[in-house]
Amino acid sequence: MTQIWRITQTGPFLSLFFWGAALAGIFWPIVGQAQPTPGPLWVFVHDTLGISADRTTLVGLSLLFVFFSGLILLIGFVYDRVLKLWREQMDIAMERNPYAEDRLLRKEVMQWDQFYLPLARAVYRLSPDQELEDAITRVEDWVATGRLKGRAPR
Repeated sequence: MTQIWRITQTGPFLSLFFWGAALAGIFWPIVGQAQPTPGPLWVFVHDTLGISADRTTLVGLSLLFVFFSGLILLIGFVYDRVLKLWREQMDIAMERNPYAEDRLLRKEVMQWDQFYLPLARAVYRLSPDQELEDAITRVEDWVATGRLKGRAPR
Protein backbone atom coordinates (compact mmCIF):
# COMPACT_ATOMS: atom_id res chain seq x y z
CA MET A 1 0.00 0.00 0.00
CA THR A 2 2.88 2.35 0.76
CA GLN A 3 4.32 1.76 -2.70
CA ILE A 4 0.98 2.60 -4.33
CA TRP A 5 0.77 5.78 -2.26
CA ARG A 6 4.32 6.77 -3.26
CA ILE A 7 3.58 6.15 -6.93
CA THR A 8 0.41 8.26 -6.83
CA GLN A 9 2.21 11.06 -5.00
CA THR A 10 4.87 11.32 -7.72
CA GLY A 11 2.18 11.91 -10.36
CA PRO A 12 1.92 15.69 -9.88
CA PHE A 13 5.70 16.12 -10.09
CA LEU A 14 5.94 14.01 -13.21
CA SER A 15 2.98 15.86 -14.67
CA LEU A 16 4.66 19.20 -14.00
CA PHE A 17 7.86 17.97 -15.67
CA PHE A 18 6.09 16.57 -18.74
CA TRP A 19 3.81 19.60 -19.16
CA GLY A 20 6.76 21.97 -18.87
CA ALA A 21 8.84 19.95 -21.33
CA ALA A 22 5.98 19.56 -23.81
CA LEU A 23 5.08 23.25 -23.77
CA ALA A 24 8.74 24.25 -24.10
CA GLY A 25 9.06 21.96 -27.13
CA ILE A 26 5.87 23.31 -28.67
CA PHE A 27 6.75 26.98 -28.23
CA TRP A 28 10.45 26.80 -29.16
CA PRO A 29 9.81 26.75 -32.93
CA ILE A 30 7.51 29.75 -32.53
CA VAL A 31 9.64 32.06 -30.36
CA GLY A 32 13.17 30.71 -30.53
CA GLN A 33 14.16 28.85 -33.66
CA ALA A 34 16.92 30.45 -35.77
CA GLN A 35 15.54 29.47 -39.20
CA PRO A 36 14.09 31.14 -41.25
CA THR A 37 14.27 34.23 -39.02
CA PRO A 38 15.35 34.22 -35.39
CA GLY A 39 12.52 34.46 -32.88
CA PRO A 40 12.47 36.88 -29.94
CA LEU A 41 13.71 34.26 -27.47
CA TRP A 42 16.64 33.34 -29.77
CA VAL A 43 17.58 37.01 -29.98
CA PHE A 44 17.33 37.38 -26.20
CA VAL A 45 19.43 34.30 -25.41
CA HIS A 46 22.00 34.77 -28.19
CA ASP A 47 22.41 38.52 -28.32
CA THR A 48 21.41 39.76 -24.87
CA LEU A 49 22.75 36.92 -22.73
CA GLY A 50 25.68 36.25 -25.07
CA ILE A 51 25.18 32.47 -25.27
CA SER A 52 26.92 30.83 -28.25
CA ALA A 53 24.77 29.66 -31.16
CA ASP A 54 25.36 25.96 -30.47
CA ARG A 55 24.06 26.34 -26.87
CA THR A 56 21.23 28.77 -27.57
CA THR A 57 18.64 26.05 -28.20
CA LEU A 58 19.46 24.26 -24.93
CA VAL A 59 19.35 27.46 -22.89
CA GLY A 60 16.20 28.67 -24.65
CA LEU A 61 14.36 25.39 -24.05
CA SER A 62 15.50 25.44 -20.41
CA LEU A 63 14.18 28.98 -19.98
CA LEU A 64 10.87 28.01 -21.56
CA PHE A 65 10.67 24.93 -19.31
CA VAL A 66 11.28 27.01 -16.17
CA PHE A 67 8.78 29.63 -17.36
CA PHE A 68 6.00 27.12 -18.04
CA SER A 69 6.67 25.16 -14.85
CA GLY A 70 6.46 28.40 -12.86
CA LEU A 71 3.29 29.37 -14.72
CA ILE A 72 1.66 26.01 -13.90
CA LEU A 73 2.61 26.38 -10.22
CA LEU A 74 1.33 29.98 -10.18
CA ILE A 75 -2.01 28.91 -11.65
CA GLY A 76 -2.26 26.19 -9.00
CA PHE A 77 -1.48 28.69 -6.24
CA VAL A 78 -4.03 31.20 -7.52
CA TYR A 79 -6.59 28.41 -7.93
CA ASP A 80 -6.14 27.21 -4.36
CA ARG A 81 -5.29 30.30 -2.32
CA VAL A 82 -6.75 33.32 -4.07
CA LEU A 83 -9.91 31.93 -5.68
CA LYS A 84 -10.51 29.64 -2.68
CA LEU A 85 -12.27 27.07 -4.83
CA TRP A 86 -11.63 24.23 -2.39
CA ARG A 87 -12.62 26.04 0.81
CA GLU A 88 -16.07 24.45 1.13
CA GLN A 89 -14.55 20.99 0.91
CA MET A 90 -11.91 21.95 3.47
CA ASP A 91 -14.59 23.27 5.82
CA ILE A 92 -16.45 19.99 5.54
CA ALA A 93 -13.23 18.07 6.13
CA MET A 94 -12.57 20.09 9.27
CA GLU A 95 -16.13 19.65 10.49
CA ARG A 96 -15.82 15.92 9.91
CA ASN A 97 -12.46 15.78 11.71
CA PRO A 98 -12.68 12.89 14.17
CA TYR A 99 -10.62 14.86 16.69
CA ALA A 100 -12.91 17.89 16.64
CA GLU A 101 -16.62 17.12 17.00
CA ASP A 102 -18.40 13.94 16.06
CA ARG A 103 -21.18 15.18 13.82
CA LEU A 104 -23.37 12.89 11.81
CA LEU A 105 -24.47 13.58 8.27
CA ARG A 106 -28.18 13.33 7.52
CA LYS A 107 -27.58 10.03 5.73
CA GLU A 108 -25.78 8.65 8.78
CA VAL A 109 -28.54 9.80 11.12
CA MET A 110 -31.06 7.92 9.01
CA GLN A 111 -28.85 4.82 8.91
CA TRP A 112 -28.41 4.75 12.67
CA ASP A 113 -32.05 5.57 13.33
CA GLN A 114 -33.60 3.14 10.83
CA PHE A 115 -31.13 0.26 10.64
CA TYR A 116 -28.54 0.00 13.40
CA LEU A 117 -30.55 1.08 16.43
CA PRO A 118 -33.52 -1.26 15.76
CA LEU A 119 -31.06 -4.13 15.33
CA ALA A 120 -29.27 -3.25 18.57
CA ARG A 121 -32.60 -3.00 20.43
CA ALA A 122 -33.65 -6.41 19.09
CA VAL A 123 -30.38 -7.94 20.25
CA TYR A 124 -30.85 -6.30 23.65
CA ARG A 125 -34.35 -7.79 23.96
CA LEU A 126 -32.96 -11.26 23.26
CA SER A 127 -29.95 -10.91 25.51
CA PRO A 128 -30.15 -8.02 27.99
CA ASP A 129 -26.74 -6.62 28.78
CA GLN A 130 -26.00 -3.42 30.70
CA GLU A 131 -23.10 -2.50 28.39
CA LEU A 132 -25.30 -2.86 25.31
CA GLU A 133 -28.04 -0.79 26.92
CA ASP A 134 -25.52 1.97 27.70
CA ALA A 135 -24.25 1.87 24.11
CA ILE A 136 -27.80 2.08 22.73
CA THR A 137 -28.53 5.06 24.99
CA ARG A 138 -25.33 6.83 23.87
CA VAL A 139 -26.11 6.27 20.17
CA GLU A 140 -29.73 7.43 20.61
CA ASP A 141 -28.42 10.59 22.27
CA TRP A 142 -25.84 11.00 19.47
CA VAL A 143 -28.52 10.71 16.79
CA ALA A 144 -30.83 13.11 18.65
CA THR A 145 -28.28 15.82 19.51
CA GLY A 146 -25.52 15.33 16.99
CA ARG A 147 -22.87 15.20 19.72
CA LEU A 148 -21.11 12.07 20.87
CA LYS A 149 -20.53 11.87 24.60
CA GLY A 150 -17.91 9.70 26.21
CA ARG A 151 -18.62 6.56 28.17
CA ALA A 152 -19.82 6.91 31.69
CA PRO A 153 -17.21 5.83 34.26
CA ARG A 154 -17.70 2.34 35.68
